[in-house]
Amino acid sequence: MTVLTEKAGPGSCIIMEGEHGYSRDTGTVIVPNEQTYLANTVLGQVTANKNYVQWAPGAADGSESVAAILIYPASGTSEKSLLVRLSQVKSQDLVMPEGATPAQIETAHAELEVLGIIVR
Repeated sequence: MTVLTEKAGPGSCIIMEGEHGYSRDTGTVIVPNEQTYLANTVLGQVTANKNYVQWAPGAADGSESVAAILIYPASGTSEKSLLVRLSQVKSQDLVMPEGATPAQIETAHAELEVLGIIVR
């Protein structure tokens, strides 16, 4: 029997969010050349320019702190819809950076909770 595996789609991590778009905002997401951020990627925000990049636990530019979750895939530089507050998400659907340790992921979950995003 063939087993089908469904990839996580846009916003598939969201269990619950506030009505009328309250949980969402838009922001400039910058993706390095030749890369794509998948839907549900955890983002940090660079302090100097307020742009969003993939959360980078070892950075020192602001992106070491979790700031949002990308709802749709992104490449290049573009305005994207972000989950930023008052919501619940599935931890198994969140996209973390390659090499993130369990302790770093636990810290990211705690930082999301500070934003009002509860990780289940």
